[in-house]
Amino acid sequence: MSKCNKDLMKYLPLYWHNIKEMVALQGTLGMELGEIECKLKDLFSQCFIETATWGLGLWERELDLKTDLSLSYEHRREMIKAKLRGSSTTTKEMIANVAKAFSNGEVEVIEHNEKYFFEIKFVGTRGIPANMAGLKSILEEIKPAHLGINYVFTFATWGEVKKRIWGEVKKLTWDGVRHLPMS
Repeated sequence: MSKCNKDLMKYLPLYWHNIKEMVALQGTLGMELGEIECKLKDLFSQCFIETATWGLGLWERELDLKTDLSLSYEHRREMIKAKLRGSSTTTKEMIANVAKAFSNGEVEVIEHNEKYFFEIKFVGTRGIPANMAGLKSILEEIKPAHLGINYVFTFATWGEVKKRIWGEVKKLTWDGVRHLPMS
């Protein structure tokens, strides 16, 4: 029985279970009903960014985003969420909110108004966010045109690595050491 199949015989009295025509009819109806239910669940999941798959293209078209099927669902979802978060007046808080959608962590927006730029400092996670190109694209779209952007990333320093127990560090790759959790 497939995951979309419904066992309708369990709803009928036991004397119907011995009639092969009824078993066949209910089996066919159960498959059809199951398919409809699966398709409805799939359609419903397209209404939410976190669960959408084939519906991401509809979200992108609605938000006037370029659909790039070579990107993962997660990267496309980040772009959609950031676009929705950045659809109002551009403020420091809004920029931080958009950047958080990409970094899965805390960010700090530091304004340098007299020099016409601002910095986005990734303070909650180490390293460069996976979809940095998407973040740059969205921020270029929502930021005021006269302002520049600098990105500040954090990595583990040798001083921080020295404080760790050798057994803890020797299991890691170089990339793993660079992205050690903040202590």
